[in-house]
Amino acid sequence: EDMQEQNGRLLQQLREKDDANFKLMSERIKANQIHKLLREEKDELGEQVLGLKSQVDAQLLTVQKLEEKERALQGSLGGVEKELTLRSQALELNKRKAVEAAQLAEDLKVQLEHVQTRLREIQPCLAESRAAREKESFNLKRAQEDISRLRRKLEKQRKVEVYADADEILQEEIKEYKARLTCPCCNTRKKDAVLTKCFHVFCFECVRGRYEARQRKCPKCNAAFGAHDFHRVSIS
Repeated sequence: EDMQEQNGRLLQQLREKDDANFKLMSERIKANQIHKLLREEKDELGEQVLGLKSQVDAQLLTVQKLEEKERALQGSLGGVEKELTLRSQALELNKRKAVEAAQLAEDLKVQLEHVQTRLREIQPCLAESRAAREKESFNLKRAQEDISRLRRKLEKQRKVEVYADADEILQEEIKEYKARLTCPCCNTRKKDAVLTKCFHVFCFECVRGRYEARQRKCPKCNAAFGAHDFHRVSIS
């Protein structure tokens, strides 16, 4: 009954972790949507900046033409001061428009930097969500291993109840202990190497073979390991 209660608690934990994973996926989808909207807003602001830059260039070109025309009128038509005054006023107006357009371009640039800052703030949240999901997956695999171990204990207890002869019980225990000491990958060699990332034990030949074949993940829990993450152990 204690084992069944523990199994019930573990199943409840699994359901809670599934709910947490679903929540993380929902948050990730929302974050992707926000990221897409921000990218579209960034593209629109970029297009507006380009349009305003072209307007500023056109205004500056107009100012250049007016200045050239003003110099020509001063050289050839010194007597038409009134017309020159009107041209000067038009020139000042165009300059003010050019300054206003430049200021508007600066404001849009500030808005674009603000959007980029928000985008950079969202990216760590996405990375944290991804790391949390991987951690939950790793914990789920560990819980499944615990359930398997409890099932083996339950089967052992049932065998003890079924077998009346002590020799048969001892033979079953010997088989179980031999299975525990045998590498689960090849089922032939003894366990003599441990992965320090997840502390699962295999034979050194299997671990080295997986490393050389670039299958550098634990056969039990898929935890990644490197060249310095597996070592020989002595079981005496």
